[in-house]
Amino acid sequence: MILLRIIFFPVKLVFGLMGFTLKLGYKAGTLPFKATAKTAGAVGLKGFLFFGLGVAAGVFLAPSSGADLRRRLFGGGAPLSDNELAEKVGFELSHAPRTWHLPQPEVAVVAGRVELSGNVPHEAGREELERVAAAVPGVAAVENKLTVETDGNGSPEVETSSGNGES
Repeated sequence: MILLRIIFFPVKLVFGLMGFTLKLGYKAGTLPFKATAKTAGAVGLKGFLFFGLGVAAGVFLAPSSGADLRRRLFGGGAPLSDNELAEKVGFELSHAPRTWHLPQPEVAVVAGRVELSGNVPHEAGREELERVAAAVPGVAAVENKLTVETDGNGSPEVETSSGNGES
């Protein structure tokens, strides 16, 4: 007997709440039009107010991409310094889906021009690193000094990993 009560309790609870909701809806429908219109207006106004506050909090408490959004929305701010731009390009290269797994290059920035240097395992990786660096806002141009690693025969070198971080 108790087992049946435990099993059917959620069903009974749902039907009870549904009955309460229906009764409340019926009572609200019997109120004069003025009262329901004022209530709906107040609820609508509060809904818009809280939605606006939520959006504002999201914009102002966002991570670095939100800071970029605020910079674009509220006056642009000062352009990034060369050091900040180099840090941002390095971050994007290490987090972009097509470049995070590649050996990360040295990033140098002078007057908005990014210089990438280092070794990459293949030509496609070299091109993708250049493409991602060029897509970062604030980059004027990219000078790609990346070299493709080759073995003694001129073909790309195949790296073997022992699994413990050494090659």
